Amino acid sequence: ARAVVVITQGLKDFYVQRGISQEKIIVAHDGVDVRVFADQESKEDARKRLGLPLDKKIALYIGRVDGWKGANVFFEAANFFPSDIIAVVIGGEKKQVNILRQKYPKVIFLGYRPYRELQHNQAAGDVLVLPNTGKDGISALFTSPLKLFSYMTSGRPIVASDLQSVREILNEDLCFFVQPDDPYALA
Repeated sequence: ARAVVVITQGLKDFYVQRGISQEKIIVAHDGVDVRVFADQESKEDARKRLGLPLDKKIALYIGRVDGWKGANVFFEAANFFPSDIIAVVIGGEKKQVNILRQKYPKVIFLGYRPYRELQHNQAAGDVLVLPNTGKDGISALFTSPLKLFSYMTSGRPIVASDLQSVREILNEDLCFFVQPDDPYALA
């Protein structure tokens, strides 16, 4: 190949360590079409549509609830939230959500919502959370989370795990970094 395109510096480093010339590797991070996110509903309208309280602060996670996404850290962090802050999750398959509701009663699980609602659903949160784990190489080094790019369009504060993969995109001016895999730090 004349060139290899990867989505993170971590992937570029991985391939360079395996003998591919760094001059052949181009890093092109993921992204979103910002035009799709240009028009979002108000926080109040989003919360009414989703059946969420208007009088609480909402820490919102949107996405898969798989282990390497660190979602379980967010679920556990809800145990440390003050009473005026609630954890809300949009995502997960029906069977997963039913199990998670039992295991984490302090979290509101809304289940899967269609992608076409994403920009409006993000509006419901006071803060958007990206709790990726540092225990998985994909999460720590190789991912370029689409969730992060959509979060960036929302105008909401972002709290994210302090990982190389996230720091390729954000810095302290754009995000609040927390120690990965630490529910108390996340809270």
